[in-house]
Formats: sequence, C-alpha cells, structure tokens
Amino acid sequence: MQNNESIEKEMNKSINEAILLQKSQVFDRDFKVCLDSACTIGNGIIRVEGPDKEKAFQAFNDLTFKPSFFIPASGSGSRMFKFLYQWVEDGEETDMVSAFFNQLDLFPFASKVKTRNHRSRIAEELLGEGNLNYGGIPKGLIPFHIEKGQIFSAFQEHVRQAKAFLKEDVKIHFTIQKDFESRIIENIEEVNLGVKCSFSDQSKLSDAFCFDHDENVVMDGVSHLRRPAGHGAILSNLNEIDSDLILIKNIDNIQHNTKAEHTEKVWKISIGTLVNFKKALKGLSENFTVEKLIEINHKYQFLSEGEIDGFDSSSLENIVNRPTRVCGMVKNEGAPGGGPFWMKTEEGVTKQIVEGIQISKKTDQKEIVNNSSHFNPVFLVVSKTDVNDNRLDLMNYRDESAYFVVEKTEKGKSIKYRELPGLWNGSMSNWNTVFMEIPSKVFSPVKTVLDLNTPAHKA
Repeated sequence: MQNNESIEKEMNKSINEAILLQKSQVFDRDFKVCLDSACTIGNGIIRVEGPDKEKAFQAFNDLTFKPSFFIPASGSGSRMFKFLYQWVEDGEETDMVSAFFNQLDLFPFASKVKTRNHRSRIAEELLGEGNLNYGGIPKGLIPFHIEKGQIFSAFQEHVRQAKAFLKEDVKIHFTIQKDFESRIIENIEEVNLGVKCSFSDQSKLSDAFCFDHDENVVMDGVSHLRRPAGHGAILSNLNEIDSDLILIKNIDNIQHNTKAEHTEKVWKISIGTLVNFKKALKGLSENFTVEKLIEINHKYQFLSEGEIDGFDSSSLENIVNRPTRVCGMVKNEGAPGGGPFWMKTEEGVTKQIVEGIQISKKTDQKEIVNNSSHFNPVFLVVSKTDVNDNRLDLMNYRDESAYFVVEKTEKGKSIKYRELPGLWNGSMSNWNTVFMEIPSKVFSPVKTVLDLNTPAHKA
C-alpha cells in the first residue's frame, strides 16, 4: 500500500506533466486549422426535400424507442447583461442601454421589477446579489417567456417542449453549475410534467492551467490558477448518457412555446435522416461496392472526393464503427460562431465544424470563410452506436490536437490557456457527419437580454 508521501509525489508529478503539456499546447504548437473550402448546398450540406423528407418522417415514426435530450446549461446570465454592467460602471449611454430601459415593460421579468423611472435602482434590482441577481445565476433560470400570464424560465421551456414533442418516457440531461442544482430542480418541478431530468457538471479535473506572456504558470495564492476548459470538457458527460439517440442544443436556443411546432418538425426530419443514413451504411457494410458508396455519398455528402478516391477495406471498417451525427446548419446571416467546412488534415480532407478562433488570418483562409454560406446553430442529433448498434466510447473519436487557445484578462493581466476540443468541433472530429440545412426560425439564441423581445420569444 502506498504511503501518503508517495501518493503526494505521484499527484505532483501528474500535475507537473499536465502543466508542461498545456504550456506546450499554448506556446509551442500552432493550433490553427487549415481550411480547404466551405461546405455549401450540394458540397457538404444537404437539403432534405420531397421523398427524402417523407422517408425521414417515416423513419422517425417507426422508432421503437425514444430519443433523449442533452442540453448544455452551465452558462450564467452575466453576458446577457454585459452592456448594463458597463453602464453601471461608467454611465455611458449606448443604443443598447436606451433600448433596454425603453423596452423594460416588455420583458418577461418586468413584473418582478418593482422600481420604475429610476434607472440605477432598476439595474440594482436586476443585477444586485441580494435582489434578482440575473447576472449571477444560470441563464436557464432567467425568465424567458410569458404564456397566458405565466412566466417560464429556459429550463422550464425545454422541459415543456420536450414533453409536448415526445409525449412519454421523456428524458433530458442538463449540464449545470453544481451550486445551483437544487434551485434548478425546484424551478423545473414548478411545471410538474413528469419529465425525467438528470444533471451533471463539468469536472473540475478538466480545468485548464493558466500562463502569463512570459510562459510562467499563473498562481492564485498558493494554488495554480485554473479555468474551465470549454464545452469540450462535457464530452465525458455525454459519453455517460444511457441512450443511443440524443438531441443536442443549447439552453438559450428555445423559441416561445407557441412556435415549438417548427422545431418539432426539424427534429423529426433530423432524426429520420440519421436513422436512414445509418441503415444505408449498414447495407454498404453487408454488400460493399464502390458504386453503392458513391451513391450513398452523393445523397449524404459525408466524404470528400479524396476520401472516396482512396477508399479501401480499412476505410469501410472505420465508417461503420464510428458514432454518427446529423448537424443542422442555418444560412449565415452574420452571427458569430462556428461553421461547416472541409478541412485539410494529415489524413486528407474531412468535414468539420470549425470555430473562428481556430482559423488563421491568412488571406486564403479568410477568403474561404467569406465564401461560407451556413452557420452552426448547435442543433444536433447524435447516435452513440455503430451501424450494428454496438455502444461506442466517444472519447476514442476526439481529435486531441483540435484544441483552442484562449486569451483573457485576470486582475488586469493577460493570461492564456488551452481549452479542450469543442464538443461539436474536435470532440466529434472522427464521427460520421451529415450537415443538413434547417430553417433559421429554429435558431433564436438569447445572447443579450434584448433578444427576449424579438418575435421568436413572443406569443
């Protein structure tokens, strides 16, 4: 049995090795990707129309089990009110500040604010720790919608709409801030729909070590300063879900309940498309011909021309033994975030969702981004089994090299650290991937509080 001293030495060795690795990732390696071209309709993005749409609906209706939901929901409301915090600090009157106070009575939380005609007190009621504290609580607890005079949070709206969609045996897993778990459970129970909700948090063990510009590890007193390593850290949470077919979207992308039928329709098409795609791959594995491979790829556009040209028996084994995902893509209307691209790797050209932070500012790369037509709204259906329904370990399909390097300010000083490959980026790098165009009406995230007064969030 190891004594305490030897255990401590092993722990310190492990920490030191992690620090050296992350330091290398931040300073010694180029984490930028190399884009080949943007995915567009007919070149990496499919439209499901006509008979294919009907077949997708039929595949959904023929399911013998219910899919479940996985909703990343650990973000706080602080970013929603960033402009208001800035106004409190420096008093600068911006268009957003003016719009906020002019629209105050239209927000779903308006009835909770007692003060009127005194801007500083209104801000204190909304943001103060002893008051509503909307900047300090999870975004999912903030009132998002009003229906028939009743206020609903984002958590409640996800539960209500999942229940309406799936009817029975409804399961939702939320990744949350652990400190708020009891409050979240209480909030969800207010709608009392019998939905089976489970919760997990992002493991602190995945937190990143921080470095200054002199490449020194940053300390916080006697401890190392660490920061959450991005949404890629919850790949292990997804891996633990006891379900094959899982629907993923973010906590703040939830339309008003009166508009939920649009999302239900797109979920059905996405699910059915994934089921039919897996059936096609299974048929290919049972009776392989190059002609059949080309036919399937023409329909689903999941392989590049180079991958088709070099296809062999090991390639076939790889694609039938991978997890599968269908990712909804909306037309790019200037929203920030990731998009669908063909990306050059050592193995060839593959399809990936790439974030702006991963892309270099070289002219050829900027031109590819400028020519992109679609945007990733985080609207995914994923299958965690191979084509023969064998459960897979998702950790084996992550590209460890597809990490992000983040630079932020800590107590007035710049720090840098490594975030893990994003959940729908490098963490799903080696999956079978179908990009499918979906209507923009199912994408209405609440990035600032002003978004709550847009049509998508009103009856």
